[in-house]
Amino acid sequence: MTGDRIVGGYVLRRVLGRGGMGVVHLASTPTGGLAAVKVIHPELARDPAFQRRFEREVTAARRVARFCTAPMLDAGIDGDTAYLVTEYVKGPDLAQAVREQGPLSGSNLDALAVGIATALSAIHGAGVIHRDLKPSNVLLSPLGPRVIDFGIAQLVDAGPGSQVSQAILGTPAFMAPEQVRGEPLGPAADVYAWGGVLAFAGTGRLPFGGGAPAEVLYRIVNEGPSLDGLDENMRDLVERAMAKDPRLRPTAERLLAALVGGGALTPARATEVVERTWTGPVIRGGAGPETRTGTPSPSPSPSPGTGPAPGAATTGGPGVLAGGPEAAANGAPGAAADGAPGGVSGGGGRRRAGRWVVWAVGVVAVLVAAAVGGVLVLEPESGPYRADFTDGWEVGTSRAGTARAEGTAYVLTVEPGWRLWKSAPRREPGGAVVVSAEVRPERGAGEYGVWCHGASGGGRYEFVLSSANEAAIVKRAAGRRPVVLRGPAPARIADPGRVVAECRRDASGATLRMWLNEALIAEATDTDDPLGPGEAGVHAAPAGRQGLRVRFESFDLKPVGG
Repeated sequence: MTGDRIVGGYVLRRVLGRGGMGVVHLASTPTGGLAAVKVIHPELARDPAFQRRFEREVTAARRVARFCTAPMLDAGIDGDTAYLVTEYVKGPDLAQAVREQGPLSGSNLDALAVGIATALSAIHGAGVIHRDLKPSNVLLSPLGPRVIDFGIAQLVDAGPGSQVSQAILGTPAFMAPEQVRGEPLGPAADVYAWGGVLAFAGTGRLPFGGGAPAEVLYRIVNEGPSLDGLDENMRDLVERAMAKDPRLRPTAERLLAALVGGGALTPARATEVVERTWTGPVIRGGAGPETRTGTPSPSPSPSPGTGPAPGAATTGGPGVLAGGPEAAANGAPGAAADGAPGGVSGGGGRRRAGRWVVWAVGVVAVLVAAAVGGVLVLEPESGPYRADFTDGWEVGTSRAGTARAEGTAYVLTVEPGWRLWKSAPRREPGGAVVVSAEVRPERGAGEYGVWCHGASGGGRYEFVLSSANEAAIVKRAAGRRPVVLRGPAPARIADPGRVVAECRRDASGATLRMWLNEALIAEATDTDDPLGPGEAGVHAAPAGRQGLRVRFESFDLKPVGG
């Protein structure tokens, strides 16, 4: 790291972008994670008036809930340098994606609309207006759109009437008419920009065309937007959002209600819907910041020897990250992820070029049984899968513990010294996948989470949460010690917690990312005999001599672009 610039304890790795207020860097955090650090231009940072405004806006930004946004993690002034730290969002921005792959349509356009409206609802709920919502400020993560850059956001309650009046700030193509005229602004200006961003996303064109800024600003004030080619299901709402009179525009909350058919939808619920239905753009090779590479960190020292054979009984058991017996595929009923397929496809799938991939919302799981030697073969499906845990998930009891469906949940009760891992009744689609679950530990201490790229012999990538408020990404293979690819790292685990994993295999290896309650908490790359698409599921293992009971309240498996 010699020669790298350090700001506020964050090691700046490379430039992600430049804007009117400063330069955004990909940075390493003091705990080894990744973050986006905006370093404010020095001439601004030295201005006492700016410093006062900076402190006020940081306080406001910290009030914004994380729903469909990149939340602020830290901020400060380090000598003559002011900086803002936000969650690092992996993925292209909307402008880049539309430029390279064409307009969105169908469920991707719907999910984008819901995601941005959800972000605005969270932003406005904190008393903030964005003022510069535009395609380049919408990042397309594997979990859905994320609105970023509150660098010129102002407090809604900064002046009389909960409005602000300042010099024109923002991007001309997406300004509201009142913003062009320099009039006081409220949240309705962001709703107008929402309409413009959706018009661009759905048609690939700027809503008021190109040309000199003065020409564009004239059209915004005096003409209507060009919406030819926009999905008819979206057009009416975009027209209402882009009304010239801000009093006629719906609020962000009403946008959400209209998008979901008139029912009230909380930002938390809207975010979950977006994550389940979003498939996103193809992320081309070389795009975006580098991932963590190199030799994996060694795992904690396990007990001497190679450990018992899969399925063997033991007492006590070592720490879970260090290994220990598993309920293996040849164990007693209920101890295994039975019906494992007879192999794993190699290569991980090719990257697809061209236009956006559109998936139908609400695709149901299809389980195809092939009577080949009595083995149940799970066929991969291209669309999203959401478990109801009565559709083929294994239930039963063995020495290792018990797996059972309870209502709409799936509960693993694991005996001391054992690990249970269960497969979903759906193979992963080829290429990259996102696996997610809402999970709640109910009794005992230990580790639990989701896994992906599972092989018939027990190899898989585990995404681990622990009762010690730690997280890790672990590679397991039958007969071998586990390899900790990332962590253990501190993690703030909620009850319940939503863990999301992305698994992407290509010619260079396997890229693995882990989110907890929408925050990216771990990232690793495996280049040593990496695993490819196969099965996915859930796992749990107790620590020490007490058992562990974990409730999985949801499980989702879906493809992503690439």
